[in-house]
Amino acid sequence: MMMKIKPFATLVLSLLFPALILMIVSGCVKYSFRGALPSSIKTIAIPLFEDRSNWIGLQDKMTNDVINAFIEDNSLQVIENEDDSDLVLRATINSVSQQLSSVAGDETVLEEKYVVSVKVECYNRQTDKLLWNGTISDFGIVPGTGGQAEQDEAVNEATERIVAEILNRTVAAW
Repeated sequence: MMMKIKPFATLVLSLLFPALILMIVSGCVKYSFRGALPSSIKTIAIPLFEDRSNWIGLQDKMTNDVINAFIEDNSLQVIENEDDSDLVLRATINSVSQQLSSVAGDETVLEEKYVVSVKVECYNRQTDKLLWNGTISDFGIVPGTGGQAEQDEAVNEATERIVAEILNRTVAAW
């Protein structure tokens, strides 16, 4: 009975050991979206976002946050001139809306959601085609007793996640 197990164990080890080594080595390789980008796509222009929300300061903040996200990601070079860019990313901040999230039995507001909605289009100038477009929405929570500072923080939380989604959709669109 020992003889039957030994060849089986040898077979298992001879197959599993190389597979295990391969998994360990491949896990050490740094993953980057840059490898997914065509070599011809190198630059992106991001004009000032249009703002229909009228939330004070949001237009500049969100535009700058998206620009900074692309700079930090380093997968595309951000340039000012749309005519010289490979991609153009345009966005419209459609709204910042306030929604009741949680209400107590005595109708006291416990939490409110501040929902930010942004329509985004990323245009590939090399192919003269839309690379991707869509509306991205996210929210931040404000306690029922929250004032303007807490409302601004909730909007900032939502915009941080929207900025990350814009970056991810753009660099992964290929």
